[in-house]
Amino acid sequence: MSKAFPYTGYHFDVSFLFPQFKFNAAFQEVGGLSFSGGGGKDSSKREGGNNGFSLPLTGVGSFTNLTLSRGFTADTGLYEWCEKTIMTMKTQPCNVLVSLLDKQNMPVKNWLIFNAFPTNWSGGDLKAGNNSVMIEKVTLTYQNFILI
Repeated sequence: MSKAFPYTGYHFDVSFLFPQFKFNAAFQEVGGLSFSGGGGKDSSKREGGNNGFSLPLTGVGSFTNLTLSRGFTADTGLYEWCEKTIMTMKTQPCNVLVSLLDKQNMPVKNWLIFNAFPTNWSGGDLKAGNNSVMIEKVTLTYQNFILI
């Protein structure tokens, strides 16, 4: 019986399923692929006739914001989408596909994120004497995602 080894998290791809804007999606980091069920201590109901404990209930689920980071380049498409959404308050949501890739660049896990739109954009910090790469970060909120 062969042992299953966990996948590495450094080989991935991000695709924006968004025809209005074209931009490079070569990100160095993706964060926020998580959700919570909203249950717990605050979502409980006392049982009638038995006041010794309460029954936990599931609550409304919520999804964490998606954060994407990449090196700052001349490609302005991502910034333009963020600017248009935030400055004009005309939201243009799009679906995003995040794929974990194997050694042959084939997807082994995919997260399909629905109705994402930007809520924050950062162009990084400027520091004299610092030879590091400027990092562009964008935060997306979204409706939900599925693992496919």
